[in-house]
Amino acid sequence: MKPLTTLAALILTTFIAIGSTQAADQKFGADRHVAIGMTCESCHGPDKANPQEVTIKTCTQCHNTKDLVEKTKNIKPQNPHTSPHYQDQLECTNCHLMHSKSEDFCAQCHQFGFKVP
Repeated sequence: MKPLTTLAALILTTFIAIGSTQAADQKFGADRHVAIGMTCESCHGPDKANPQEVTIKTCTQCHNTKDLVEKTKNIKPQNPHTSPHYQDQLECTNCHLMHSKSEDFCAQCHQFGFKVP
C-alpha cells in the first residue's frame, strides 16, 4: 500500500472511531426513558413488528402539559409550549426526537435559539 493511501486510511479510521465514541456517549430521549425503566412498548405499543407512532397523546399519558408550560415559562422571547400558532397542535416529537438529537422546530422560521433537551 502506498504511504499516502495508508495515511488517508488511518485518518479516516480515526475519524470514524471518534464519531462512534461520541455517538455512543450521547444520551437521547429514548435512552433517558429506558434509564427510568420504560420499555419500547411503553410508547410504541405491544406489537414490535408494527410499532405505533408516538403522538402528543402518547407523551401526555406521563407528561403533564401544564407542568411543562410552567417549567418553561421564563424562556424568552416566548415559551415554546404556548406558541400562538401551534396551540395544542404541535406534536412533542417535532422537537423532542427520542432516537436522535432533539431539534429546535421553531428555528425553521425564527431565530430564538431554543436549546431543546
